[in-house]
Amino acid sequence: MALENKFHYIDSGFNFCIMRLVLIHGLGEDNSIFDAIALDLPGDHLFINLWEALGDGKRPRLNIIDFCKELVERYSIDKNDIIIGHSLGGRIAHHIKHVNGNKVIQIASWTTQGKASFPMKSRRLGYFFIRLGFLGIKSVKRYMMKKYRHDYSKKYYEAAMDNLIKRNRNCVVNQFKLVLDPARENVTVSPDLRIHAKKDYIVRYPNETFDEVSGDHFSLLTHPAEVVKSIKSFLTTI
Repeated sequence: MALENKFHYIDSGFNFCIMRLVLIHGLGEDNSIFDAIALDLPGDHLFINLWEALGDGKRPRLNIIDFCKELVERYSIDKNDIIIGHSLGGRIAHHIKHVNGNKVIQIASWTTQGKASFPMKSRRLGYFFIRLGFLGIKSVKRYMMKKYRHDYSKKYYEAAMDNLIKRNRNCVVNQFKLVLDPARENVTVSPDLRIHAKKDYIVRYPNETFDEVSGDHFSLLTHPAEVVKSIKSFLTTI
């Protein structure tokens, strides 16, 4: 790894600290969601694959608090690690801060339930239809793709849709549970940085202060320079 990706310089190049960034992708995504920004970010990088971390089995008692504790232990997440999450990954990052005290950067994510859109009012009914393979019905995908508003990022949305259709249904349900089920504890911590595009209609932009970037839900792929600039600016304050 190049020296500039190994160290983060803080004060005129004389003081530096070793930094590790933990990156967590969103619902239906994989680690490629960070392809356009990762090489321009300092420090060592750890990518958490939610498909692997959740596994293929049913997890009826899954809740986001316990899952974050699992991640902290499994991946040896130190309190000095900085967690960067996109969409669902940002929600997980927020709850990792709750259980472990890390600094957190959310990209196109949320802390207020209801900001993330879901077509069904009943979560449990939604999980039932997902397990039955509802997402794999061709007419459903056609409808979802037709409803998608932005041509310049449609291929990224479709890639996530295809993963949700083709991958293990138990794991898909478990990802939706992490999106939709409320935490079982009162979470009072806040992300240290929110990065959001106002044209994101998959996750509505936060009421709290945020760094606005161009694009939509996939701004880290369509406008990576803006996202990287925001992250680097924040990292210089640590």
